[in-house]
Amino acid sequence: MTRKILMISSDREFRDYLNIVTLTITKLNHQITFTDDVNDIYTDFILIDLDDDFEGKLELIKKFRGEGMQPNKKIIAVKSEITDDVREKVFRAGCDSIMKKSEFRSAASNILII
Repeated sequence: MTRKILMISSDREFRDYLNIVTLTITKLNHQITFTDDVNDIYTDFILIDLDDDFEGKLELIKKFRGEGMQPNKKIIAVKSEITDDVREKVFRAGCDSIMKKSEFRSAASNILII
């Protein structure tokens, strides 16, 4: 099974970590590829890092939902710290889930293959 994930993140450490996780998953016969092409409609879900340019990323989520670019794709957001205000804004923008980066790292292999 091959999964293609749109990953929007400029956090090199986070991206490197996920690449290592995908190598482990590949050994279990699950193929994972990442793309950063926001116009690629052939992705399984969207992973978006909100640590930088928070407002810009919220607008991108709204664009995915509003313009129909990715209307039915699950959008998972990650952020180092999450307040109630951040959580509310993220869900209002159209995101399906938000997790702390540390939580996502712990569950990454399970999330990526589901």
